[in-house]
Amino acid sequence: MAEDVFRHVGEAILSGQLKPHERIRDIELARELHVSRMPVREALQRLERIGLVRMYPSRYTEVSEVTDATFEASCEFAGFQSGFVAHLAAGRMDDEQRAEAASMIDRIVAATDDQTTSSLIRRDLFTYLSKHSDNFLQHSLLDEASLALTRNLQRLVRDPAQREASLPAWAALRKAILAGDSSAAERAARAVHGLV
Repeated sequence: MAEDVFRHVGEAILSGQLKPHERIRDIELARELHVSRMPVREALQRLERIGLVRMYPSRYTEVSEVTDATFEASCEFAGFQSGFVAHLAAGRMDDEQRAEAASMIDRIVAATDDQTTSSLIRRDLFTYLSKHSDNFLQHSLLDEASLALTRNLQRLVRDPAQREASLPAWAALRKAILAGDSSAAERAARAVHGLV
């Protein structure tokens, strides 16, 4: 149940249904979702660990905001982690899986002007690469952080100049994955996140 609450609240934050500084009361959330307060508390604690909410014990919980520091930390984390999974996955996927990853990159590039779609496909791509990295520890780490990263990195897809500047990196990532070139895939995945 805590996992369901975690995903429910996380997706509400991602969609903007819950906005920065909006209060979340565990009693009301438990009532709304027809669960006890225990899974709600567990979910809120997980959301706090990944930075989506801030808890004030015995008072309330509120949705956090994405500050410049949050954005920079998220870019750095996502760049290095996605580089690592791209490195592993590029060398471990079969041709069909590589083609699927390349197709996802094509959809990201095609959705360059649609911030929401681009952000969601981007999350799906790196989740896909993570699953195919064949490293369950790495995959569980990225899975836990994916909600926060998707929200915190929306600025990457909002800025037209950043979107345009990322196109060569996406092309390089696509090429490296199709070629099974682990080192080039890692460099390109980092470049997509502004790390060189």
